[in-house]
Amino acid sequence: MSSKNNSERVIKNTIFLYANMIVNICVQLIAVRLILHGLGETDYGIYNVIAGIVTLFAFMNSAMSVATQRFLSFEIGRCGDVCEIFYTSVVLHTLIGVAVVAALEIAGIYYVDNILCVPAERLDTTKILLHCITASTFVNIITVPYESDINANEDMGAIAVINSIDSLMKLCTAIVICNVNSDRLIVFGVLTMITLIITLVTKRLYCLYHYKESHFKWHKIRDTRMMGKMASFASWNFIGAGCSAARYHGTGIILNLFFGIIINASYGIAQQINGLLNFLSVTVVRAIRPQINKSAGANNISRTLTLSETTCKITALMIALFAIPIYVELPFILSVWLGDLPDNNCLLFCRGFLVIAFVNQLTSGLRIAVESVGKIRLMQSVLGTMHLLSLPAGYICLNHGLPAASIIGCIIIEETIGIFVRTMITHRYTNISVSHVLLSNVTPVVMTTAAVLLFCQLTTGWMSDGWGRLFIICATSTTLTCVIAYSLILTNEERMHIKAFITRK
Repeated sequence: MSSKNNSERVIKNTIFLYANMIVNICVQLIAVRLILHGLGETDYGIYNVIAGIVTLFAFMNSAMSVATQRFLSFEIGRCGDVCEIFYTSVVLHTLIGVAVVAALEIAGIYYVDNILCVPAERLDTTKILLHCITASTFVNIITVPYESDINANEDMGAIAVINSIDSLMKLCTAIVICNVNSDRLIVFGVLTMITLIITLVTKRLYCLYHYKESHFKWHKIRDTRMMGKMASFASWNFIGAGCSAARYHGTGIILNLFFGIIINASYGIAQQINGLLNFLSVTVVRAIRPQINKSAGANNISRTLTLSETTCKITALMIALFAIPIYVELPFILSVWLGDLPDNNCLLFCRGFLVIAFVNQLTSGLRIAVESVGKIRLMQSVLGTMHLLSLPAGYICLNHGLPAASIIGCIIIEETIGIFVRTMITHRYTNISVSHVLLSNVTPVVMTTAAVLLFCQLTTGWMSDGWGRLFIICATSTTLTCVIAYSLILTNEERMHIKAFITRK
């Protein structure tokens, strides 16, 4: 397929996924408010702590998803044995799912009984919730090969439809929670599990209908070397993803130790916003990642690096498009979204995660470039260690009487240092120009975002808050960011592909 056709396919897939993203964001914004109202601050805090435990162990799910899609796309790019790669991923995910369930049941029960600060009358309910979420995690893990297969084949329209249905089922769950008379926390856990099972069945049926590699019979692994490569690749992804999950969940645990369960509700709300922004970045990455991996599989390193640099700019700018108006109008947005806030830290936590999400995406494409060439050990070990070091740094800050938001500040500092570390490691394995990345990609995006944010922040002083000001800030920040990005940040080739896609349509 020509470069032009590939670029147009990426743009088309991005549009599909953005339509899905809009549905998911709208549903989640409504669902979070309904769930917070239906569960109450205490039960919502319990849910976020227990869900955090699952996140801590379910990093394997994320790591294997990246590994599976990388090997499938790479094999498609070099016209290899896709069927055996898919079957190997199914076997690996099944084994990992069983291991994760065992670990969650043992470690989770110990944590609930001995560490978690939770009202005594909610202890049994918390354990039942843990069992439900553990089952949900297993279903999520064995879904990964099927979703990765759809992604590797770049059928993003199907992903968009299936995930939109999944979001609508979650909205139905939130509505039920607000109207049920039974223990709402248990009902929430059970309905969440049922939703994930339906999603698994749907994705598996789609793969069986469209892709021959998804048809298999259980047999002994033929290529044990390939299984070893996938396991090794995934194991280093485990380290990186696990350290990232540990950082976020560890932050919640530390906040719980110093301030109690109510602050976990504020932290959980901030995590929801962080999740939405991460979902936004994943939307762009999901459309372009198969092309990066296929280019590496075809040994086209030049195109691999070009796509990776484009990913850095586009994902960071997309985060900025959403983050700037949210940052400026956050007090009004939270008041409309949630009504009364759990405590005063909610605003600071949310703004902190907006900054974290933006900084993280400035070099997100470089991470994919290193993954595509299979050299992930150094990057995952170094960055994973940095993620973990932010926890003792945050603990020291809180232990010395600094405010709760100081622990978020430690994560921001760590992510900023990570920009330079990730760039240097990518240079080592791909010979990408460090100065070009920092001066032509990172610096213009940061300066553009800072300038637009400052302008919008000054603009708010001329108007009272409300829907009118929110609309004006959104329109202003979007227009300024798009105009500056198109004129000064995008390359001539990137602008040419955008023009060609629009003209053809």
